[in-house]
Amino acid sequence: MRNLTLLAATATLIAGCATDGGPNRYQTELNELEATCQARGGILQPTGSARLARPQEDYVCRVTGGPSERLQRPGG
Repeated sequence: MRNLTLLAATATLIAGCATDGGPNRYQTELNELEATCQARGGILQPTGSARLARPQEDYVCRVTGGPSERLQRPGG
């Protein structure tokens, strides 16, 4: 009976990986987040939460450049 329970739990775990994109989903989302952040002139920094569930929660985009053009006054 114990083996049947373990087998069912393993099958559920494998099915979950197959439906949510598998282990590469996190890395794919992290790559997209990093590209978006770099396009804004920023760098990714860990938040310290280390949940490893979603990169959007594990990292923040720190924009390090000066003010954008739309924030500057015309003519000066």
